Amino acid sequence: MKKRIAVVVVFVSLWTLFVLYPNPYRLGVSGARIVKPVINPDAVSHLLEELPETPGEIEAYVLREIVPYQYDWQSYGVPFYFPRVEEVLARGRGDCKSRFVVLASIFEALDIPYERSFSLSHFWITYEGKEESSMESVENAFLVQGDEGVSLQIPRESLQDTYDTLRAGFWDAMPGHRKGLLLMGPPLSLFISAFVTAKEQGAYRFRGKALVFSNQLKATLKESRESSEENTQTNEA
Repeated sequence: MKKRIAVVVVFVSLWTLFVLYPNPYRLGVSGARIVKPVINPDAVSHLLEELPETPGEIEAYVLREIVPYQYDWQSYGVPFYFPRVEEVLARGRGDCKSRFVVLASIFEALDIPYERSFSLSHFWITYEGKEESSMESVENAFLVQGDEGVSLQIPRESLQDTYDTLRAGFWDAMPGHRKGLLLMGPPLSLFISAFVTAKEQGAYRFRGKALVFSNQLKATLKESRESSEENTQTNEA
């Protein structure tokens, strides 16, 4: 029973991983970039002349003209990916992480002080004079990175808001065929587990029958040999 459960767990885990991330490298590198985002001021140098003057206007321009919103499923074919600035500019679209790295790179290039904020469902840039929203609020962040270091706090983001945001990006935006493949994992794992178990039980039964046949054959040969010896002794007498 334990082996069957182990087969199910391992198969479902691997199935889920490769359905969501056919190239698992994207998942691994995204985790690393959360800790250290790839911010590159040189990559946005050609955009600087067309930008407005104030940080708020620059952010609005980036969100509207440079990085219109698009979920990672549509941009990169996976549920979560933390891109490089060059990747975002090449595609011309992206979600909050894409906007995050582009805006941070622009602020770096223009020497505008800023902080990088992370909540359970959102990534954003904070700067002096920024107007907070229900999603981009200091209270929502569990991690804030700035020139003075890193600060951690308990996020106060609504669990319902977190759930709605994650569901929209991870499930609702997922292509239909990927949903189908993902949902096939559990029943397929049960089938494979049952097949492996039946095969093992069949092998045990076969070995048991083979052992019985072997013992019967040995007993028959022994009886035949003893009978032959008795006949030989009788003939000699």
